[in-house]
Amino acid sequence: MSTDKNPAGGNLQGAVFKSESGITRRSFLIGCGGLAAAGVAGGIIAREIRAVSPEWPAFREGDPVPSRPSPGDPPFYRTPLKPSLEERRQAYLEWVAEEPAEVDGLRADLCRMELGSSLTQAKLQQELDKVNSREDTSDFSMQTLIRIYYKHADGDLLTAAQKKSIRQTFLDFKYWLDEPNPTDSKMELWTENHQILVHTAEYLAGQLFPDETFTNNDQSGRWRMEHARAKILRWMNWRARTGFAEWDSVPYYAHMMGALLNLVDFAEDEEISQKAVIMVDIMLLDMAADSFYGHYGTSHGRASVRHIKSAAGDNLVTTQALLWGLGRFQSTDNIASVSFATSERYNLPPVLEKIGQDLPEEMTNYERHSINVNEAEAEKYNLSFDNVEDVPIWWAMHAFTHPKVVDLTVHTANKWDLWHYPDFAPLADLGQTLSRLGLLGLGVEWLGPDSNGMVKSQVNKVTYRSPDYMLSCAQDYRKGEKGYQHHIWQATLDPYAVVFVTNPGSLRAGRPGYWASQGRFPRTVQHRNVLISIYNIDRIPNLLEGIGAEDTGLFAFTHAYFPRWAFDEIKEFPATGEGSWILGRRNKGYLALYSHLPYEWQTEGPDADQEVIVLGRQNVWICHLGRESVDGSFEEFSNSIARALVEVDGLKVNYESPGNGLYQVGWEGPFILDGKEIPLRNYPRFNNPYCQTDFGQTVFTISLGEHELELDFEKNRRVIKG
Repeated sequence: MSTDKNPAGGNLQGAVFKSESGITRRSFLIGCGGLAAAGVAGGIIAREIRAVSPEWPAFREGDPVPSRPSPGDPPFYRTPLKPSLEERRQAYLEWVAEEPAEVDGLRADLCRMELGSSLTQAKLQQELDKVNSREDTSDFSMQTLIRIYYKHADGDLLTAAQKKSIRQTFLDFKYWLDEPNPTDSKMELWTENHQILVHTAEYLAGQLFPDETFTNNDQSGRWRMEHARAKILRWMNWRARTGFAEWDSVPYYAHMMGALLNLVDFAEDEEISQKAVIMVDIMLLDMAADSFYGHYGTSHGRASVRHIKSAAGDNLVTTQALLWGLGRFQSTDNIASVSFATSERYNLPPVLEKIGQDLPEEMTNYERHSINVNEAEAEKYNLSFDNVEDVPIWWAMHAFTHPKVVDLTVHTANKWDLWHYPDFAPLADLGQTLSRLGLLGLGVEWLGPDSNGMVKSQVNKVTYRSPDYMLSCAQDYRKGEKGYQHHIWQATLDPYAVVFVTNPGSLRAGRPGYWASQGRFPRTVQHRNVLISIYNIDRIPNLLEGIGAEDTGLFAFTHAYFPRWAFDEIKEFPATGEGSWILGRRNKGYLALYSHLPYEWQTEGPDADQEVIVLGRQNVWICHLGRESVDGSFEEFSNSIARALVEVDGLKVNYESPGNGLYQVGWEGPFILDGKEIPLRNYPRFNNPYCQTDFGQTVFTISLGEHELELDFEKNRRVIKG
């Protein structure tokens, strides 16, 4: 008896077992059996042909990133640039007003409007055209338009024609993926940041025009509000409990805070506005605990090259300079900074300001984000792999083609007609056929499409900070698997003195990029000021790896970003045992970077004098940080590192760390210090001097000195003390 169902309807249990051509799963498998021997033999030959060898990367063109600092650059403040938030807010608005208006965007005009200036019509029209064309990131633009309209629709800084144009744009916009007219949109609304952006826009647009008809689905503004409200509350509740899949992401934390601050300022529903306040508080705690003098120099779930190579490219430096005074003003167009500067309802708790300014002799922050994609976690959190209602959770984790999720992805793409999007197009033909035969999960696991690397599953993070350096790491994260925009570890001594290592997933800029990507994840572990990273890169790429994407794929080398021009002193010498060290001093902070395999400095192209390349699939890197007040002079630190024994046996390493003891770790097994195992899993949501909250809990007590903040997300309670 046929069990066929419409692939666009119902759930996936008992879904299609027969293809459109009439081939059943049984006949398909029998036919495949006849080809098995030839397929295996051919597959072995094909795989061997694609095997990668260590090769020096091809010459890359372009300008250096970051641009080199010059004597006339504004300073990065290590003490508050102004004593109070209100003074910093005014200073930021005035700074934006003085910047050349012709080179910035509409958000900068929003700041100028706070000081009485009118809107620039050309900038407004550019954003309206983008949104009306439904280009990707139109939901970013919507947050700016929402804030402008709510703040100024009743004033005289907007003309009647401008108000009418913005109003019509709100009424015509497409607010979710399942709405009519799917193929006229390029907006990729499924990731974590885009979800809250578009749901916020829908709710607040509906609140503005409750009795108007929104043209894309012929529903009223009241319907829009009800539709978006449930999605907003679920989005916030999930992240209050489990943190962020796009953990500590510079660009996307900014956009998410921008959306949440719009809810804080403009949502009339007290539950929504107050929960949004609590979410902003939690994100600010996260940012403050993982920053170094206003530089968000930590591990990131999603990163771009300019955000990780220096504080000069970190958009949230401006936000931190505004909120607690460290860093500098350097962005006129960052939505988080602009929203904080123009917010009338968000009240920064003094304890968060103090934490942002706090630089104790040493501080360790442990934190945990996201969940793993498996049956146990799904059951624990009441999630399903066959219910379209849970798609936002899985897709926010970028688990589109994860073997557990991919059938649901195909089902949803059919139901919502998403096949025109490049991210889904590879599944349109073969993927649908394999899904009907019940073989898609196995197929994507075997074929290994690049999208498998995007997954942002559970991460356990550690950050160790002193007044002279900061070291941060995603502990033992998905070792050996393909990655995407993940930034696994970073050492930070100065706005420009930044060091990290990757195995690139691409030789180009972009996503994935030469620096902001992970072709294969290392096994990276950290304890206090010492980090060990072990690479074990595959010899043969996945069958679909790099297919259709220029200059992407599997590369048998690792490279360190080490801008020696940013350090005051550099030393290089062999290690005691095997391998070599590169040491740098910046001010009173020291860094030692070890490579087991021979390294070579890049001497040409945009990364000349700041890239260290090591050819080979297997390598051990060690990063050890020090400081004058603990380790003596740079000469003394260098001598202690030179005497430290490093033993590497295949993928196992012993490191006699000066000041800490004997570290032992391998590709498998525990991470050991002097015979004691160091935990790498099951961290709390936060465990630092300011806040201790178990993972999954939604009550946060944040304190420093006389200042305290009590947050209870479920009870919608926020109490500021001190």
